[in-house]
Amino acid sequence: MARQSKNSIEQLREQVDLSRQWAMCGRLVSGLVHEINNPLDGVINCLRRVRSGKLGPEREQEYLALAEQELFRLASLTRRLLGLARENPLTLTRANLNEMVEKCLFFVDYRRTQSRVRLRRSLAVGLPDVNADQTSVLQVIVNLLQNAIDSMPDGGVLTVRTEADAEWMKLAVSDTGSGISPEDFGRIFYPFFTTKPGSGTGLGLAISLSIAEQHQGGITVRSEVGKGSTFTLRLPLPGSTPAGRK
Repeated sequence: MARQSKNSIEQLREQVDLSRQWAMCGRLVSGLVHEINNPLDGVINCLRRVRSGKLGPEREQEYLALAEQELFRLASLTRRLLGLARENPLTLTRANLNEMVEKCLFFVDYRRTQSRVRLRRSLAVGLPDVNADQTSVLQVIVNLLQNAIDSMPDGGVLTVRTEADAEWMKLAVSDTGSGISPEDFGRIFYPFFTTKPGSGTGLGLAISLSIAEQHQGGITVRSEVGKGSTFTLRLPLPGSTPAGRK
C-alpha cells in the first residue's frame, strides 16, 4: 500500500510538471506569434503599397526602407531565440566582477545621463576572481543596467553593488523606479513578457537567467511598488558548491 501511494504521488508530480511544461510552451508560442506577426504585417503592407504603382519614387524608397527595418527586426528576434533555446558551450576564464561592471557602466553611461539617472557605486574591494564566460556575463550585466535605467524615465538613482560570501559572488542592481506589480512579478522571467510596449522583445531577462544558470548561478529579484526593484546576479566562487543554485 505504501509503495502504491508513493508511486501515485510520483505520477501526480510528473503530471503537474508536464502541465507546467505545456503551459510554458503555450506562452512561448503565443508570444512568438505576436512578435512575428507584427513586423510581418508591416512588411506585407509596405510591399502592397509599393506594388500598387501609386507611389512616387521617393515614397517607394521610404516604404522599402520600412520593410527592410522590420525584416532586420525579425532576424534579430530569431537570433535571440536561438540564444535562448541553445545552451552554447561556455568559454570560462578568470574574470574580475568589478572590472566587468565598470565596462558595462561605461557602455550605458550615455543612456543613463540622458535619462537623468544618478549613479551610486558600492563595489567591494579585493573581490576574488570568478570563472566566467565574459561575453555572456557582460550581456547579463548590461541587460540588468539597461532595465534599471528604463524603469526610471523621469530620473532616479541607479545603485550598483558587488560583494562576496563564502560561496557566491553577487552583483545587485537597484533602481528607484515604479517597481513591479504583484500580477507581473511571477512573469518577469518569461520569454516575451515585457512591460515596455513597443520597445523590446521581452527576451532580455529570460536570456540573462539562462546564462546565469549555465554558470551554475542565478538571478533573484526584490521589488516594491512605488519604490523600485533590485535584481541580484549570483555566480559561484571557484571551488565552492553552493546549496542554493537559483
